[in-house]
Amino acid sequence: MRTTIDIPEAMLKQAKIKAVVEGITLKELFIKALSRELGEGVPLPAGPKPWEKLRGTGSTAGLQAEETGFEGYAGPDLLSGIAVNDPSQD
Repeated sequence: MRTTIDIPEAMLKQAKIKAVVEGITLKELFIKALSRELGEGVPLPAGPKPWEKLRGTGSTAGLQAEETGFEGYAGPDLLSGIAVNDPSQD
């Protein structure tokens, strides 16, 4: 999961150096530090993820591939609005 945090520049520099010295990524260093701070013994909830029970229940749950209406669809013609100067047309 991505997130943005503001930390002092000197601390970030120290963290980058420590990560290089340990031969790990900055991400791995932050995960390691947070795990130590939060206690590695914190168990994650077991069982299915909350969103997994929603699988197949949306508005397209019973839709078959041949019923989508996209047969033969090649997408928008993104180049149709681009004019090219062709000297032979002058």
